[in-house]
Amino acid sequence: MVESRTDIARAMIDATFISQRRSISDIASIRRDLDQSRRAIAASHDLLKRLRKRKIDEATRNVERHNVSAFDADILRSVFHDLALEMKAPEGQWRDLAHSLVYEFTGCERIDAALVDWIIRK
Repeated sequence: MVESRTDIARAMIDATFISQRRSISDIASIRRDLDQSRRAIAASHDLLKRLRKRKIDEATRNVERHNVSAFDADILRSVFHDLALEMKAPEGQWRDLAHSLVYEFTGCERIDAALVDWIIRK
């Protein structure tokens, strides 16, 4: 009986060491998997940054630019004031009127709001 208890104790000790080794190897495997996941997430984050930057660059490159010189802007402002007086347009419609006037002049739908503000300023 003593031998059997000793054998059982040794078997338990061996099983403990094996389970500890297995758990250590499992922990190491989990850490490797986590590191790989972190690297994959970082790589996808970098890829998204590059795609966003490329999209912004393409959008700014494809925007039509029609520069309005100071002389042209002064003429537009003068024409706007004359037009607003002739039409007797209320102030609430001035912004739309100035916007359409600049659109007709430039042919571009994207109009700088500061230019429109300057044109309608009293």
